[in-house]
Amino acid sequence: MHAQSQKNSQLLMLVAKISQYYQSYAYQLAVVSRFFAAIVGGYLFTSVFTALMSITLPLKKSDAVLLSISLTIFIYSCVFIWVFAVKSLKTIWITILLTSSACGLSIALLKGWL
Repeated sequence: MHAQSQKNSQLLMLVAKISQYYQSYAYQLAVVSRFFAAIVGGYLFTSVFTALMSITLPLKKSDAVLLSISLTIFIYSCVFIWVFAVKSLKTIWITILLTSSACGLSIALLKGWL
């Protein structure tokens, strides 16, 4: 009986250490996840949105491309800030992926790829 209670107490201590380890790094993992979403997701959205803008702006082709490229820095910065302003990481990824997919589909329809 004493050996069983000793094993249980060791198991509880191990679980407590794992929980403490996770809690100490949970915030850091959340920040890394947000940076990944901001960098990779922001790049994905910005590149697709810039391509869509360069197609749809009612300007000469060269002017439309120059304007959309100039606005790229502003758009990417806004997405980067937005990622850290929203609470839910799931909401961030869903929004980035859906809007990027919608822009990509719009490009494909406008170019006649579909």
